Amino acid sequence: MALINCDLEIKEYAQGFYSFFGYIKSDTQPKNLRHLLGEVPASLRELKKAKRKPKIIREYISKITQKGELKWYKLVLYPSGSKGLYYAYFDDVTKEKITLDLSLQAERTAKIGSWEVDFINHRLFWSDMTREIHEVSKNYIPSLETGIEFYKAGEHRNRIVEVVSEAIEKGTPFDEEFIIVTATGKEKWVRSIGTAEMVNGKTSRLFGVFQDIDRVKREGIQYKILTDRMRIAVESSNIGIWDYNIVDNTLVWDDNMYALYNVKKEDFTGVVEAWESTIHPEDKEESLQAVEDAIAGKRKFNTEFRIKTGDGSIRHIHGLGKVLRDDKGNAVRMIGANTDVSRIKKADDRLRELLRTTEKQNKSLLNFAHIVSHNLRSNSSNLSMLTGMLLDNTDPSQQERFLEMIRISSERLDETVVELNEVIKIQTDHHDNFKWVNVKSTLQHALESINALIEEAVPKIQIGIPDNLKVYAIEPYLSSIFLNLLTNSIKYRKPNKKLSLKIAAEVARESTKISFQDNGKGIDLKRHGDKLFGMYKTFHGNKDAKGIGLFISKNQMDAMNAKIEVVSEVDKGTTFTLYFQNKN
Repeated sequence: MALINCDLEIKEYAQGFYSFFGYIKSDTQPKNLRHLLGEVPASLRELKKAKRKPKIIREYISKITQKGELKWYKLVLYPSGSKGLYYAYFDDVTKEKITLDLSLQAERTAKIGSWEVDFINHRLFWSDMTREIHEVSKNYIPSLETGIEFYKAGEHRNRIVEVVSEAIEKGTPFDEEFIIVTATGKEKWVRSIGTAEMVNGKTSRLFGVFQDIDRVKREGIQYKILTDRMRIAVESSNIGIWDYNIVDNTLVWDDNMYALYNVKKEDFTGVVEAWESTIHPEDKEESLQAVEDAIAGKRKFNTEFRIKTGDGSIRHIHGLGKVLRDDKGNAVRMIGANTDVSRIKKADDRLRELLRTTEKQNKSLLNFAHIVSHNLRSNSSNLSMLTGMLLDNTDPSQQERFLEMIRISSERLDETVVELNEVIKIQTDHHDNFKWVNVKSTLQHALESINALIEEAVPKIQIGIPDNLKVYAIEPYLSSIFLNLLTNSIKYRKPNKKLSLKIAAEVARESTKISFQDNGKGIDLKRHGDKLFGMYKTFHGNKDAKGIGLFISKNQMDAMNAKIEVVSEVDKGTTFTLYFQNKN
């Protein structure tokens, strides 16, 4: 206790006053509450300005002591008999404050409120948390009747009336879960725990706690729904559940597992070796390794394997499992499920085969359409040009030359039609359509098919291909690719410069390389490189360009497991390189 004035100066103090605040005799003892306590409440700071002396001031003050401890003090201040002086009483309430704070924190975290029914004074008390759970204001004053009305009409309201009545009559405690309807109309699950206090055989009061369990309760209900659905799904979908005790080497199956494996319960020894004996010999090593890897923590157990059932049939099984470990990380159990995927597996295999066939036929149809539209057009255009040259030229020697060229072009047209039949055969025949194709002969036929274009452009063509060089390919595709690369070089030559075309071949250990190099307009690969082989992509603005030639050529190369690459620079020319694998 101390005596202070309006300036909060300490005028007198009781023995032990400073030691109460952690000071020792050698310390400099502050003579003002501001220095003693640090920050002081506003009510104390206003003492000097107050026109009337306050009757009593009660405040809670926190302070870090000389020892570095946080202390809470309760201060009670009231006027003394002397003018301008006040008695200040301090009490250390640190333990009570910490206890209260922890209690309030626990209350808020667990959403637990308190309640009390006082039958002597006919009052119902709710704590702030209880009011918050009911979503009413902090100054809401409930009654027993209004408190009951918050419970959902029907089963829940009837039940709370029943347990409260029994508690009042017999003093029976209760712990029940109910649904209430809050002041905002929201349905909420709560837990109400009540205890009766009896005096002279009569209940004087009921008190207890009230907890918001809505989220946990709804999650539990949802979990039960999902569990029931899972149980029904497992029972109806023929999924087998197993439990492998790794420590004891025991294996437990449910009834579906026995049906899945077509094994009688009495014939199953309950050890993991019994399961191993059912696995197809070709899949056993991989399946057992999958179990070992899961136990070792290398990967999850998620695998497919075949089994031999009790009647000798083969089934495809999809196995899933989870490894359970002890506190030290040691694997102790493995639980999981087996599903018969035999029908799915067969359907999947059929679907994959159908997709492969469809994809192959689509590519063949695409190639067929290209050869029809591109190759026949090249031949017909060539014949048309030659006919025009023949009619425009009256020199007998030149006419004879053009007639010979027309004859050769007609033969190449006939060969193209024959090739179309071969393409149709490739489209419908699933047997191997590859054969050894003479490169130079195929190239020569392609050049003869466009002899009118060559006559018009007069290119310088250098061919560096051995006479006996062959590649393992589909002949109509190779002919189509050559024809497309040749016509592209002629179409996209530079107007004021003689076209130079070099066609060369190089045989390496793994592959044979054939290159077409020209000095034409070139392609800006920075702009068009990523779409060079796309359908309907053109790069020079030619009216006759369709944008499918390179797309089809790439498609045909892919169909032959071959590769096509391009190197090009604007105004300097382009080089296309074809790579064919050398068949052993």
